[in-house]
Amino acid sequence: MKRPGTRREAKQRTRQRLLDAARRLILAGGETRITASTVAKRAGVGGATFYEHFDNRDDLLQALADQLFDELRGELATQRREALEAPNDEARLRQEFRTPLEIIAANPDVFRLAMRVRHHPGSPLGDSSRRLTGNTRRDIVAELVARGYPADTPAEQRRLEMIADIHISATEVLALGHISGRYPDLDELADMLVLVTRGTRMARGWRDSGKTERAAVGNRSG
Repeated sequence: MKRPGTRREAKQRTRQRLLDAARRLILAGGETRITASTVAKRAGVGGATFYEHFDNRDDLLQALADQLFDELRGELATQRREALEAPNDEARLRQEFRTPLEIIAANPDVFRLAMRVRHHPGSPLGDSSRRLTGNTRRDIVAELVARGYPADTPAEQRRLEMIADIHISATEVLALGHISGRYPDLDELADMLVLVTRGTRMARGWRDSGKTERAAVGNRSG
């Protein structure tokens, strides 16, 4: 006698086989080559089985994108929570920056995919990649607010978004350097990202008008 749940588990395995097949096809040749029939064939199931799990090709791609990118966001959120528990602990801050580098290093194909599809309008994978970037930006802004950065005015909120974009861009560029072999030492990259934060920390005191703030920055730099 089959134990309860066996049928449900079998369906889950089949669904995952379809997702895995789609991932292999995308990484090998690009999103435009994906069809329901090619994915089903690669997964070793019939065409009708595909539609038991997904409405169409875009439904499959959306599910795949959510699986790839939401897991990444969850891992990063864990590091942010731990860093906020001890906001003055440089070691935790350093690990917060090292974590995305470690994830990217372990999944370079997924990272390259996210970068490649980000600017593809109408692409389910592109939509998820852009959503990941937007969610990451909001997560970083929320962390900055929790660390005491001003966010009471539209100008202050805009500056926090700029800081978030600086960190996202710096992480991506250094990660590309790592997976290409130019920057092999992840510890060194994490140190550089911490160094970037030392400049952006000045924004904690930016509560006056933009003109006054720029003048203050200029005086500190002079």
